[in-house]
Amino acid sequence: MQKKIIKLSLACLFVLSSLHAQDAFEEDLGGFDTEQSGGSDLDGFGEDLNGFGDDESLDVPDVAQVQEKPSAYTLLGNMAFKMNYGYRDHKVKANKSDAQGVEYSGFNQAQVSTYLQFDAKLSDTWKIRISGDAFYDGIYDINSQNNYNSDILDTYQTQLRFDDTYIQGSITKDLDAKIGRQIVVWGKSDSIRITDVINPLDNRLPGLTDIQDLRLSTTMAKFDYYLGDWSFSAMAIIESRIFLEAAPRSEYFPVDSIFPIAPDPFVPLNQPNNSFEDMQYAFAANGVFSGWDLSFYAADVLNSKWHLEGTLPNASRAVSKIQMIGSAFNIVQGSWLFKSEVALIDGIKYNSTLDAKRRLDALLGIDYMGIKDTTLSLELANRHIFDYETQMSSVTLGVVPDYVQEDELQTAIRVTRSMQNDTLNATLLLSMFGHNWQYGGFFRASLEYDVMDALVVNAGVIDYLDTSIKSEKPFINATSNNDKIFADITYSF
Repeated sequence: MQKKIIKLSLACLFVLSSLHAQDAFEEDLGGFDTEQSGGSDLDGFGEDLNGFGDDESLDVPDVAQVQEKPSAYTLLGNMAFKMNYGYRDHKVKANKSDAQGVEYSGFNQAQVSTYLQFDAKLSDTWKIRISGDAFYDGIYDINSQNNYNSDILDTYQTQLRFDDTYIQGSITKDLDAKIGRQIVVWGKSDSIRITDVINPLDNRLPGLTDIQDLRLSTTMAKFDYYLGDWSFSAMAIIESRIFLEAAPRSEYFPVDSIFPIAPDPFVPLNQPNNSFEDMQYAFAANGVFSGWDLSFYAADVLNSKWHLEGTLPNASRAVSKIQMIGSAFNIVQGSWLFKSEVALIDGIKYNSTLDAKRRLDALLGIDYMGIKDTTLSLELANRHIFDYETQMSSVTLGVVPDYVQEDELQTAIRVTRSMQNDTLNATLLLSMFGHNWQYGGFFRASLEYDVMDALVVNAGVIDYLDTSIKSEKPFINATSNNDKIFADITYSF
């Protein structure tokens, strides 16, 4: 039944988008950018009609001097088709009794999706946004002979959800409010999360998409106060939304290859309650100056990882709250951009220890933009666990392992280049773990081409790199054959 509802919803969304394409919705509301800024993003609302003088004369104004009043609302969106092809043979058991396993070489995605965004101007200083997306992946019907479990179908076959959905406006000239589902970006890094802890991520297809496209909107009340070069933000996060994970016993979460004892079905993941006790809070101060900027953060939010509660086979997976204080810094020197982030996180729970731990995460990064139309980026991050215990790194009798080291170094190298007047954009990204890259990672290369103003084609390849110490990172080892060619075509309206 759910599958039929999703298909019907997709059909309705496509009809709406087609009707919209025939109408003359050519005027955009200003100030609807989703990027964070140092000032109010309500600029551009309430433009008066030009061509009317201050005198009370009854003369008919020149027609050429009268501007058409902009529309009070706008509807936009896109339709996309996505596919990927696994070029290495590898099988994963969909359940304990699956003797053959599901073969993930060949085509693994044939997804049709749509996104719609409705913006409306309520007054000169207030607006609303309602957006949502839906998809249907036909590969699971095409490959119906595979013994996909219910978790895989629920996670990858269909989706229907609200994204950014909020009301936003100015209470005073220096105080703004934004209430509803939204995304808040903290930190300066493009590839590694350090202080960026507000929004959970969509981890269903790790490595295939950049972090900026993986954040999930979360319901909160956010207030921004502006004072000179500084802005101050306070957030009360009402929705206890957590990350989207790869389905257990899917290609990206082969639990039987990772954990010594893996019950079937796998240990359930409990969703936190949307209650007053589980409400999250966050505060930020951002200063933007000539050639540099500085930010301070504090948050009491849900962790980005789960931990086990109880003992197998009756255990459950839970997500607890953490407390974070941190800072981020950027400075521009000629063609160079230097950036840093640091975060002290308390209350992190692990599977193999009884007490929660503190962790210090730090990042240093540098971007070079001295080559025309090219940006070279290097980021190094280290995560240090205080009061580390030896059983946290590998399998110990009677203990569910965490597979974490006392210090974990991550390296991200990114190269981006624009060609043919920005119609062709290439991106190379290498993300590796360990001081000597001994814990593996991935390499992704992609090419995006603007066929025309509204039509974009993107294609690339991703190679998941194996770890040389398999016992310490079995997750990376178990997914190292997931290498793919991917492509998508998107029509925007």
